[in-house]
Formats: sequence, structure tokens, C-alpha cells
Amino acid sequence: MPPNPALELSRLLARLHDQQGRITFPGFYDNVEEISPRRRAELAALPFDPEDWLERSHTRSIGGEEGYTVLERLWERPALEVIALAAGDPVGVKRAAVPSMASAELSIRTVAGQKVNEVAEQVRRWVEATISEDYGYALSLDTETAQEFYRTPEGPFLNALSAAKERGFGSPEVGRMGNAGGGPADLLSSALNVPVVFFGTGLVEDNWHDSDESVRVDILKAGAATLAFLWEEPGRRG
Repeated sequence: MPPNPALELSRLLARLHDQQGRITFPGFYDNVEEISPRRRAELAALPFDPEDWLERSHTRSIGGEEGYTVLERLWERPALEVIALAAGDPVGVKRAAVPSMASAELSIRTVAGQKVNEVAEQVRRWVEATISEDYGYALSLDTETAQEFYRTPEGPFLNALSAAKERGFGSPEVGRMGNAGGGPADLLSSALNVPVVFFGTGLVEDNWHDSDESVRVDILKAGAATLAFLWEEPGRRG
């Protein structure tokens, strides 16, 4: 029988995580910074109910790295997901033939302590060591567009943001979720020499990044109000 790239790719994808939900690239966690007690307390203070999360996210179970809470996994730990997968005839008439190729796209979220180029090299070494010699392969890593992890430093701007959110959302108490990953924040902060602060207007049921992503209008308005109040806060506090 000829080698089947769909089966080999499936084998590789199945080995991306171990039984504890940890990513298996050698050295991947070597520089990951442990979550500070203060940050753990901030996340623990946020209201969270697993059953409510499952219902609103339209999922059946919660996975991820063992030894960490769901919110710690979401906001502070690395993540790797398969976001696209193709082989054979994904649409149209199915032929009874072994596919000539198979492909997958991965999304990797780095965290504090990790560097994009170092993780990219870990991926290269893992693929080279793991894939069977019976298959040729091409590996593309988008290091030029990938963004380094960024954490907003402590300072008066975070206090100003909290006050603006209290006013914008009409709540006497708001939590600090921060940002998961980096986005363009590291580039903006280093280029302009200013801190970047984050706040969101998305809910779990909004299907973030999907083709049917949505937003609740009342939450969007509260976010716009927060942004307006944020411009006022430094003056109010000065």
C-alpha cells in the first residue's frame, strides 16, 4: 500500500499534546514564566462557572493543561490549536484514492518568557524528528508576522482603565483579565515608547474570530463609553 499523508499528518497532530494537555515540543516550557500569586488572585476573583461557560460557548467539555484553572489557561498559559485541516477531496465527489498530500495550519500562543523565533525553531526540530522518512514535507512558519507576548506594566494607566470601565459599564467593581498573547501590542509599545492597555467588549457567546462572530450592542456601547472616560481619567487623577 502507498503511504497515506492523511494518516501521517493525523499521527503528527495527535502527538502535539501529551496526556496532561502540555505541548510536546522539546524545550517549549523552559522559559515560560510561572503565574505570580498576585495574578492568580486577580483571575480567581473573576466570576466563573464551568457549566455557564459550556452552555455559552456551545461546547461539551473543557480541556487544556492540567494543574491550572480554566482562566489561568485562557489568559496566562501557552496554547496550540489546529485551525485548518485538509486532505483528499474535502468537497465534491469523493474518489477512492489515497490522497497525494495533506495539510494543516496551527495557531500557537506564546506567553511571558517565550520568544517567537525560539518557538519556531522548536517546531522545526520537532517536525524533523517526528515525521516519518517515508514522507516529504514543507513547513512554513510566519515568524515575520507573529507578535511577541506583551504584558501591560503596572502603573497609573491601569488604575485609570479600571476607573473608566467602572464608569463605562456602570459597575462598582471590574476585574483585570489583561490580554492573552500579544497581538500588535509589543510592536506598538516599543515603537512609540508607551504602554498599551487592553479592555474587551466580547462575550463568550460572541464566537470570537469565527465566521459568525457577533457583539452585543449594549456591551459595545459600554466599551465606547469606557474609551471616552479613559481619555478623561488621567486628568481627573492628575
